[in-house]
Order: sequence, then C-alpha cells, then structure tokens
Amino acid sequence: RPWTLVTYIFLHNGLLHLFFNMLVLYFFGTALENRIGNRQLLAIFFTAGILSAIGYKFLSQPIFNISPGPMIGASGAIYGVFAALAILEPEIRVYVYFIPMKLKYALVLFALFDFLMVNSSDMIAHTAHLSGLFVGLYMGFRIKKIQEDAQRTRYVGRW
Repeated sequence: RPWTLVTYIFLHNGLLHLFFNMLVLYFFGTALENRIGNRQLLAIFFTAGILSAIGYKFLSQPIFNISPGPMIGASGAIYGVFAALAILEPEIRVYVYFIPMKLKYALVLFALFDFLMVNSSDMIAHTAHLSGLFVGLYMGFRIKKIQEDAQRTRYVGRW
C-alpha cells in the first residue's frame, strides 16, 4: 500500500490536531508561498511529508530504539515548510507561546524540543518531525542557493 505515504498526511487524531496543523500551515505556508510560489510550496510539503514517514519508519528503531507504530497527521510536512521558510526568511518575527522571537530561533526551539522528547511515550512521532525538518532545511538551502545564483548572474556585466 504505497499510497499510504501520502494519505497519512490527511488523517488527524481529532479536530484539535487538525486545527493546529492547519493553523501553522496557514501562516507558514502562506509566507513561504509568497516567497517561492505555490508549486514549490507543494513540492516542499509533499516531499517533506513523504520523507518524514520514511524517516520515522527507518530511523526510529536503529537510532532511537523506538518501535515505530502507525502515524497520522501533517506535522512532518509542516515542519518541512517551517524549516524552508526559516532558511529563506530567518528574521520573520513569530510568537511561540506568546513570546516574540525570530523564526530561526523558533525552529531551533522546536527542533530541540522534538529531539529531547524523541524517547517519550507521548504518542507523537518526533522522528517524523525531525525528518521533515531536515528535508525542509535541505530544500530551503537549495532554493536559497538557486535564487542567489540567479540574482548574481542577473547583474553580471553591469557596473
């Protein structure tokens, strides 16, 4: 059933889970879409979503000694969007539990939290979050490099 690598993203454990995922996706996704366009946003979302599921399945047991169970939710894909935006627009100000901070610091804070909670029994796929985060970082750095190279070649030969 290979389609479950995509369909799990659209399943959630109740309305609150769905609400918070969609709230974060709305704010970070809109900001990222304005920066890179909707096609690249979708590419980041689905690539991070699929690879976060694969990361959860294949990294949980050998690295963290966690037996991976069923997984649902868009959190891994949203982490990818979050990380890519943090690379492209690190100075955006966000509020984390009513505390204002730059987006790059919020990303570090959430990554640290997930890393510290990876062995907890809270029924959250922290390795999926971290996998999505690393996919988003990679894609954000690639997009940033491509944009900088295009900007540089645009001005070649000008005074």
